[in-house]
Amino acid sequence: MKRIKLVTIIIAAIVSLEAKAQKTSETPSRSIYLELLGASNVAGINYDSRFKADCPWGYRIGLGYTYFANYNMFSGSDSFQGPDIPLEINYLLGKKRSKLELGLGLNLGYYTEKYDVWNMKLADDASDIPYYVSEYAGEVKNSFWGYYFFGNIGYRYQPSRGFQFRAGISPSFNLGGSHAMTKSFCPYLSFGYAF
Repeated sequence: MKRIKLVTIIIAAIVSLEAKAQKTSETPSRSIYLELLGASNVAGINYDSRFKADCPWGYRIGLGYTYFANYNMFSGSDSFQGPDIPLEINYLLGKKRSKLELGLGLNLGYYTEKYDVWNMKLADDASDIPYYVSEYAGEVKNSFWGYYFFGNIGYRYQPSRGFQFRAGISPSFNLGGSHAMTKSFCPYLSFGYAF
């Protein structure tokens, strides 16, 4: 009889430890992912972690890159590019692998803006109707710090270990000032590895 009780207690302890191990492994504490668009702008690598095991609250820090180029036959070319750092506090809602991801963050970047400058020059003043021609005056290059706040509303597929997938939208806003950047809703897609 004592042996049956001892075996029962050992089996119960093993089952309890296994259930706790499965629960802990259901939400991994860390992941690394490549994000396209969203808070990373064009593309970025991000590290995501929970504050503690099985906690829905977490954070992410990343390194992204912004690039935009435009050419207009009347004003020439302009481009906007540079590295940025998205920082975010997020919350995962859901008990299984499919989760709703909600977050709020700040993106800080150092950007370089280049654009062509054209001057208007009087071509002929002998006639009654003067006309002007455009004359290329060179390229202007400005570098500056910028920021914007962003939200994160999306779907996250997050197994205990392995392939991770995220998709959603990232609305943004700023508080004004000389370093504020303007950006609107931007979708995002990311692929990564949970560990």
